[in-house]
Amino acid sequence: MRTWAGIALSRDYALSYDAAVCTARKLLRGRDFLHYGSQLIPERVESETWSMAWAYIREVDDVIDSLGSIEAREVLRSEWGEVLRAAKGEACRSRLLRHAWLRFFLENLRQYYSEAEREKVWRAIRELYWSALVDAARRGKSMGGREMLRLLKYKAVAFFRLYFTLGRLRMNGYEERVAELLGTALGLLDDLVDALYDLKMGYVNFTKAELWSLRASGLGLVLRQRGRAILRLLMRARRIAEHISNSLARRVVLRLTEAFAAPVLEGRLIPGASYFLRGGSLLLRLLPDDERVAYEVGHKLIKAFLSVPQLTPALLALWRRLTLEGAIHLKWCG
Repeated sequence: MRTWAGIALSRDYALSYDAAVCTARKLLRGRDFLHYGSQLIPERVESETWSMAWAYIREVDDVIDSLGSIEAREVLRSEWGEVLRAAKGEACRSRLLRHAWLRFFLENLRQYYSEAEREKVWRAIRELYWSALVDAARRGKSMGGREMLRLLKYKAVAFFRLYFTLGRLRMNGYEERVAELLGTALGLLDDLVDALYDLKMGYVNFTKAELWSLRASGLGLVLRQRGRAILRLLMRARRIAEHISNSLARRVVLRLTEAFAAPVLEGRLIPGASYFLRGGSLLLRLLPDDERVAYEVGHKLIKAFLSVPQLTPALLALWRRLTLEGAIHLKWCG
């Protein structure tokens, strides 16, 4: 059942590992294919671990977005306490479903991942927690460009680092750089398309310089500057993908760059727009309701799905031309 604090079990009983995995996947399926499809790519244990970690993060985000700034920070501090207790292997007394996901995710981390992998995961967890605290504190305030970029790097970049590590997507040592490029581009895109919704929640997703540009020149200039920055970052990720020997990891990077670039290239980069993987909703409809079977089927189909480009050749050519133009200063890209 849904409560103000999140999804809670109706009775006080221990949730099994399989039930935790299936409920996590069900929550992700209920959002969209970009949320759900990510867990179809890794192998079974890695997929289960990522599903529970990702569902936990999404559920915490949903809860704090529904609260005021002070209450959100209180919840986050409480969640950090849950994370530390789960890390110690302490028994869970909470009926909140996300705390079962958290404990099983961290148990898998201890059991199946190396010390180096665990260090990367904990770094990402700390950065996601810090970014959530900063997000809650910045409501009603505008940030400078450097501050906003730092927040994006801690938030979206940490997300990709966590996914690549838990999913064990091997990228010939480029994992950190790809996470930085994809995460920064997604953060810039996400903050813009969600600008109106986030404004209702008290978040100002434009930097102080962008707000000045909005008053002086209108929205068009801000869209062009941020759009070009997004395209540059994504093109750098595509060039790195050429050096990734694992075909599945390479396809993941290519398809994500195309999905994130599409709103810019197609002229849809406006507040309230959306980005998505074409064909994802069809694949979701083809998968059975049983999440265990759905993973087995989806895991086999995902490789073929990721082989299909998300952009036309004409848009790809336009993208290359735009990113080769060096005369325009991109303060977001550095």
